[in-house]
Amino acid sequence: MKATPNNQAFFPLLLTFFFWGSVYVAGKMIAEDIPPQLLACLRCTVAMAPLLLMARGCLGTKIAREDWKYFGLVGFLGYFFTISLIQLGISLTGASMASLINALTPVSVTVMASLILKERITSTKVLCLVLALTGTAVVTSETDNQGDLLGIGVVLLAVLCWGAASVYMRRLTASYPPILVTTYSMAISLIFHIPAGIFSATHQPVVISPTAVAVVLYLGLIGSGLSQFTWTKCLSLLPASTCSLFYPLQPAFSALLGALILGEQFRPTFFIGLLLISADVILSAREAGRQAKENENSQKNN
Repeated sequence: MKATPNNQAFFPLLLTFFFWGSVYVAGKMIAEDIPPQLLACLRCTVAMAPLLLMARGCLGTKIAREDWKYFGLVGFLGYFFTISLIQLGISLTGASMASLINALTPVSVTVMASLILKERITSTKVLCLVLALTGTAVVTSETDNQGDLLGIGVVLLAVLCWGAASVYMRRLTASYPPILVTTYSMAISLIFHIPAGIFSATHQPVVISPTAVAVVLYLGLIGSGLSQFTWTKCLSLLPASTCSLFYPLQPAFSALLGALILGEQFRPTFFIGLLLISADVILSAREAGRQAKENENSQKNN
C-alpha cells in the first residue's frame, strides 16, 4: 500500500507532541536545582546545535533589511520571553497544569492574528475563545494554592506572547524556510538569554548534577531541536490547521508522564478542562483550515 501524506505525518506528529509534552515534566524535575531563567538560557543554547545542522542548507539565504525587525520580535517574544515564562510557570505549578494551559496556543494565535493582522473574527472564533476561557476557569476553579495560580497566570502570559510571535513568524515563513526562521530567531534570543541566565545564576543557588545535565541536554537537543525538525516535517506533509488538531495530545502526554515520573495527581476539573480546551483547539484548527481554503479559492478566482 502506498503511503499517503497523512500516514507519513502521523508518527512525526505523535513524536512532536510527545516531545513537547515531556518538556514540562523534564523541566519540573530540576526546577529546584536550576533557576528558571538559567534553564531557559541553557535549553536555547544547546538547541542551537541541532538547529544549525538542520538549517545548514539555507543559511546563505539573503534576508531583506526590513525583515530583520520581525526576526527580532520573534526572537525576543517567542524564544526569549515565552520560553523564560514557561520555565518559570513550570517551577511554580505542576508540569501537567502548565502544559494544559499552553495547549491554548492555537487560540492565542487566532486572537493575535485578529488583533495584529486584522483578520476577520467569525462566530466560530468567538466560540473557541469562550471554550478556552471556560476550560481555563474550570481548571483553576479548585486551585487554592497561590503558587499554582501564579504559575497558571505566568503560562497564560507566555501563551499570549507566543501567539503574537507566531503572527510575525507567519509573515517570515511566507518568504523564508521555517527552519531558517527558527534558527535565526533562536540565535537572536540568546542576546537576551545569556545575560539573564548569568544574572539568575549569580543570585540563586545552582545545583549541578548528572540528572540536571541530562535534562538540559534533553530539553535542548530533543525538546527544542529534534521536535522542531519533526514539526517542520509534519507541516511539509499536512496543512498547519490539520497538524494543530493534535495539540491536545501535548497536555495528555504531560499528564501521563507527570503521573508516572513526578507522581502528580489530578482533580476531576483537570480532565473537564482538558476536554473543553481540546474541543476549543479542534474547532480553532478547523476554522483555520476553512479560511485557508476560502483564501485559496479567492486567489484562484482572481
